Amino acid sequence: MLLTSALAKKRVLLQTILFLILFCVSLSSAVIAAPPLEQQKQGSDIRVLIDVSGSMKKNDPKNLRLPALRLLVGLLPHNASAAVWTFGTSATPIVPLGLANEKWKKNAQLASKKIHSRDLFTNIGLALDAAVADWGKKPSKLNQRSIILLTDGMIDIGKDDVKNTQERGRLLKQMLPEIQKTGANIHTIALSKNADHAFLKELSTKTDGGFEQTDSAEQLERIFLRLFEKTTQPDTVPLVDNKFLIDESILELTLLVFKPQNARPTEVIEPDNKKYKQKNAPSYVKWQSEKNYDLITISKPKQGEWSINAQTDPDNRVLVVTNLQIQTNRMPNNLFLGENLNVALFMTDDNNKITDDNFLQFISMSAVQKESLTDIGSLVDQEPENDISPSASKEKIKKRWFLHDNGLRGDIAAHDGLFNVQISKTLKIGKNQFTFQASTETLQREINHSVMVQDIKLLSTRVEQQQKENKNVHQILVSPNIEFINPRKIKMTASLIAGDKLQDDDAGETINFQQANPKVLEWSYESDSLDPDNDYHIIIHMQTNTRTGRPIDYTSQAIQLNLPTFDNLLLQPEQMAEEIPQEEELIEEVIEENIKETEEPDWLMGIIIALVVNIILGVAGFFGYRKWKNAREQAYDEMTGELE
Repeated sequence: MLLTSALAKKRVLLQTILFLILFCVSLSSAVIAAPPLEQQKQGSDIRVLIDVSGSMKKNDPKNLRLPALRLLVGLLPHNASAAVWTFGTSATPIVPLGLANEKWKKNAQLASKKIHSRDLFTNIGLALDAAVADWGKKPSKLNQRSIILLTDGMIDIGKDDVKNTQERGRLLKQMLPEIQKTGANIHTIALSKNADHAFLKELSTKTDGGFEQTDSAEQLERIFLRLFEKTTQPDTVPLVDNKFLIDESILELTLLVFKPQNARPTEVIEPDNKKYKQKNAPSYVKWQSEKNYDLITISKPKQGEWSINAQTDPDNRVLVVTNLQIQTNRMPNNLFLGENLNVALFMTDDNNKITDDNFLQFISMSAVQKESLTDIGSLVDQEPENDISPSASKEKIKKRWFLHDNGLRGDIAAHDGLFNVQISKTLKIGKNQFTFQASTETLQREINHSVMVQDIKLLSTRVEQQQKENKNVHQILVSPNIEFINPRKIKMTASLIAGDKLQDDDAGETINFQQANPKVLEWSYESDSLDPDNDYHIIIHMQTNTRTGRPIDYTSQAIQLNLPTFDNLLLQPEQMAEEIPQEEELIEEVIEENIKETEEPDWLMGIIIALVVNIILGVAGFFGYRKWKNAREQAYDEMTGELE
């Protein structure tokens, strides 16, 4: 009996050693682990679908779909693949799929004249079928797939309203999930207040695409510019007061200059003060002039400061072809309220990330959030400035962050070539516009990106009462919104806050939710210590993926718990305290019993003591390091600060 007890004790001690070793490994991995970087795909595969139904005669009387398409075609990089269809009763390919080289662009410019407004119906389903026909059922590893869908109406496949409604349901319930499997983003444009906005928003939101709505076809060219930036993330240089800097690595530049009505002709001024307009442009300049914009492409541009003589416009762009680029991780077009925007900026040379400190120490990286003046209402009633196009959207800087590759202030790791920032507090419901910039004395790059923050409820909660094992138990149940969330990869924790300590960051108790039954999409937490007479709130933290595979790191707002009272209390709290021994007392009793059973010396105990001491020292050192790092970051903040 004594021998058996001694062996059992050794077994317990060995299990304890294994647990401590695993604990050390998990602690170190938790400290070291960083979220993986999902880079932007290098190629683009873009399918454009343009409505040619009869209602376009009213909503686009000047046929501005033509110059808008020509703008998109002219901006496409040579490594992009694209195709164009018109649709009404059927879907008609007007530009076959191909690389956007000079030959393809010339054919597409000519094919834009085939856009009309004579068809009887609006069969969006046939258009989507044609666009995705060769994509299969898996995402592309090389190209980001995008669909740009422009329509002014609703699904209209015939005169039978019942069949139209059934077709709408088929597209959302059957076809949309199949498109999601391809990894494609659907960017939708509603060119009328009478368009089916709910349908178009659902197509875009569930595929992480952009949604644009306008009642004026005059805005189409600017909308196509924004969608071009979403689908290709082009390389640009900043244009400030109509001036921009060109460095020796730039092989080609393209100027997009929007023109208000009766504007003077655009003039380009090179670094050596050489000036020209469209009529006297040199042979190395390709000049496409439309009513509302000029698109000017210049090969082998001179190094130095350039300028343009034209009215300023926030939508004017300087796009460049270069091997020295600023890139970002793959950023979403949509976020849910409660998510953070995690940004990683880095420089590349021939698409290889630059990590050389000798180069990066001279780079200044920043993130700028802008907001429309019409959103904040500061200048709504003022007259437009004389040097700004009246149709342009006016913006101001809302917030600027300076980024550093030093492991501080949100940067994940020092000297890894990645400049990280996490944006959360400045995000608002609706469109959020960002510009990411890199600059030295001789080099400037920037990327423009907009994010739509959606006010969509991702979680629902409820509380139930149960009686288990002679205990009164409250069960907190959480259900995810599986229209947007993949339920297979959910990790869920929460902060449980009692009483009036909601504003105290350290007042909450961390609790873990578990999925008790894999067949039931509910995550639960049980407690027998919650008092129905007290107020409780939970703040839920969920890590998962969207239905399209995008990672989500979501934190809910504070949710008030309405705890039901127990009709038949099994035990009063005082009785439970008397009848249930304390856990510490049970542990002490087990240890004392093991000691009494044998006085045989145990070398394993020495190992355990050594491990415990090392763990305590390691944890103390870790938290000491964190305290030192936080103090260092605070001092760093005082020196640099965030520029408001």
